[in-house]
Amino acid sequence: MHELRWLPAIAALLIALGYFGMIIQGKFRLLLVAQHRSHFFQKLPTRFANVITYAFGQRKMFKEKGPGLMHAFIFWGFLVLQIRTIYLFSCTFDATGRIPFVHDQYSIIKDITEVIVLFMLGVALWRRLVTKPKRLTFSGEALMILYMIMGLILTDFLVDGFAFALAQQPVGFDRALFFDWANLGDAAARAGAIGHEMAHAPIGAALAGVFSGFSPSALTAGQEIALWMHLFIVLALLNMLPGSKHFHVITAIPNVFFGEVKERGALEPIRDLETRETFGVGDVTDFTWRQYLDLYSCTECGRCTVNCPTTITGKVLNPKLLICDIRDHLYAREKELLAGDKDVFAWQVDKHGASLVDDVKYDAIWDCTTCRACSEACPVMIEHVDKIVDMRRHLVLMEANFPKELGGTLKNLEKKGNPWGLPTADREKWAEGLDIPHLTEAPDAEYIFWVGCAGAYDERQKKVSRALVGILREARVTFAILGNDEGCTGDPARRAGNEYLFQTQAVANVEMLKGYDLDKPGKRKTLVTHCPHCFNTIKNEYPQFGGDFDIIHHSVLIEKLLRDKRITPRTTPAGAQRITYHDSCYLGRYNKVYEQPRSILSAIPGLQLKEMARNRTTGMCCGAGGARAWMEEHTGDRINQVRVDHAIETSADTIAVACPFCNMMMEDAIAAKDVPMKSRDIAELVYESIK
Repeated sequence: MHELRWLPAIAALLIALGYFGMIIQGKFRLLLVAQHRSHFFQKLPTRFANVITYAFGQRKMFKEKGPGLMHAFIFWGFLVLQIRTIYLFSCTFDATGRIPFVHDQYSIIKDITEVIVLFMLGVALWRRLVTKPKRLTFSGEALMILYMIMGLILTDFLVDGFAFALAQQPVGFDRALFFDWANLGDAAARAGAIGHEMAHAPIGAALAGVFSGFSPSALTAGQEIALWMHLFIVLALLNMLPGSKHFHVITAIPNVFFGEVKERGALEPIRDLETRETFGVGDVTDFTWRQYLDLYSCTECGRCTVNCPTTITGKVLNPKLLICDIRDHLYAREKELLAGDKDVFAWQVDKHGASLVDDVKYDAIWDCTTCRACSEACPVMIEHVDKIVDMRRHLVLMEANFPKELGGTLKNLEKKGNPWGLPTADREKWAEGLDIPHLTEAPDAEYIFWVGCAGAYDERQKKVSRALVGILREARVTFAILGNDEGCTGDPARRAGNEYLFQTQAVANVEMLKGYDLDKPGKRKTLVTHCPHCFNTIKNEYPQFGGDFDIIHHSVLIEKLLRDKRITPRTTPAGAQRITYHDSCYLGRYNKVYEQPRSILSAIPGLQLKEMARNRTTGMCCGAGGARAWMEEHTGDRINQVRVDHAIETSADTIAVACPFCNMMMEDAIAAKDVPMKSRDIAELVYESIK
C-alpha cells in the first residue's frame, strides 16, 4: 500500500496546485492592471521588521486582548501544523523517511499547540454563532474555514492514533506510518522506538489506547482515511482561499511587508500636477497595485468599523464595507479588466452596472474625518484614508463634485489664504499689544511661532495663541513670528481632495521659509505651533516639496520647559479640578504624541486627570479632520457630541485639548448639550497656573 500512495498524491497535488495557480495568476494579473509605484521596495529593513512584529507577532490583534489571543493562537497553530502537513505529504511518497525533529521536540509542541487551537476554534465558533459581536458579518464561509482547520487538527490526531495502535499490532507494524522498521532490530528495540514516539505525541498515544482493540485491517483503513482526509482538507482549503475573504491568509504577510513605511501623516502627492490629464481615482484601475493588495487582504474583522467615528455615530461610511465595496467592484470587473477593456471615462457606468463611486457610495467618501482610527486598528495594515482622499481628488479636480458647503471654504483658501475668508492683512491682529517681533526684527530668535489660521483668525483660538506667548515669555524663550508672510499650510485643501490648491499653498510656504534660510545648516530654527494639522503638514508633507524644516508642537515644547524648570505651575486653574484629556488625531495617531500633554496636566497642582475609555491610540476623533470642520453632518449623531458624552462619563469638569479644531468642536458640543463643562487648551491651563 505504501508503494501506491504516491500515485494519487501526485494526481491530487497536480490538480489542486494547477487550479490554485490558475486562480492566483488572475489575481496577480489584476495587480498589473493597477498603477505602479516603486517606493514600495524602499526601506527593506523596516519592512522585514514590520512582518515580524505585525504579521507573525500579531501585534495589532492584541488591541482587543481576548479576540486577539484567540486569532493569534489559531494563526500560530496553523503555521505549526504546516510542518506536519508537509511531512504527511512526504509520507505518501516514502513512509519510512525519517525527520527526527518532526517526531521528537516538534511533535510534542504540535500536540500542545493543536489542543490550544481547538479550544480557540471553539471560542471563535461561539463568538460567531452565539455572542455575535456587531463588528463581525455572519458568513457561512467563515464557519466552513473554522471547521476545516478543526478538521486538519482532528485528522492529524487520528493519523497518530491509528498509526501508533497499528505499530503495536504483531502483524500491523509494517503498515504503520512514521516507523523505519528496517533499522529497528529486535522486538525490544521496536517497542522502545514506538514508546519514544508516543511519549512525544500524547494525544495520538491516548487515541492509540482507544483504538487498541481494533483489528490491523481496521487500523490500516482508519490510518489511510485520516491521512487522505487531512491532505484533501489542506488542498481544498488552499483553493478556497483566493476566492474568499480568507485570501488574506495568503496576502496578509505580503501586504504588511509592502505597507506604508513613510511618515504616517503624509499623503502621497499627485506627481507632475501641471502636465497630468486626470487626477485622483475615478476608475478602480487608478488605484496602485499596493492598494489592490489591501483589498485582497481585508479580513473583514471589523476592527476598523468599531473604531471609526463615522460608523459609531451612524453615518454612511463604514471603513470595512468601503474596502469590501471597492474589492467587490474590482472583482465584478475582473474579466473585463484582464481582457484589456478598460473604460477610459472614469465615472461612467461600467459593464457590471455601476461606477466605482456608486458602489462605494458618494456620502461615504465625504463622511471620512481622516482620523486614521481604521488604519491604526487594522491588523494587516490596510490604509483606508489614502483611498478615500484619492477618490475625493477625482471628484474635486475632475468633476467639481463635492458638498456645497465645502465650496466656500475652498474659495476662501484660494483667494484669502484661510478657510474663513478673512483679510490676509488681518493675520497679525491677534498679536496687537503683545509687542512680538517679526523674524526680520529678531533673526537670532530661538523659536518661530507658527500661529496657523485658527490661532490667527478665530476669536477663541486667539486666546490660546496669547497664552502660548505668555508661557514662552515666562520661560524667557526668545521667539518671533512670521506675521502676514505666513499662509495656510494647505491641510484643509489636501484632505478635501483639492491637491492642486494644496500644492500651491505648500510651495508658497516652503519658498517663504527657505527665503529665511530655515533649511540651511547653521541657520535652522525651530518652528513651534499649537495646531497639530499645521505641525503634521510641515513636518511630514512639506519634505515632498523640498521643505525640510524643524517643527515642534507646543505640547512637546511646554513639557520640555517644565522638565528644564524654566516654568513652574503654582496654582490650580479656576474651575478645573477633574480634567480629562482628548487626544488630537493629528497629534496622536499621526505623530505619536500622547504622553507629553498628559505629563503637562500632571504637573499642574490640583488637577485630577481622568482618562476617557477611548484614549491614546483608540481615542475618538472630534469630527473636524479631513476638512469636516467646514462640512455639515447630515446623518447620524454629531461626532463631537458623542465625544463629549465620553468626557461626561469621567465626571470631569474640563476637557483639555491640544488642537484648535478639537477646542472648537468640544466647545460647540458642550454648548449644544448644555453641560457644566469647559474645553481648554493645555497652553491656557499652564499659563493660568504660572502667571
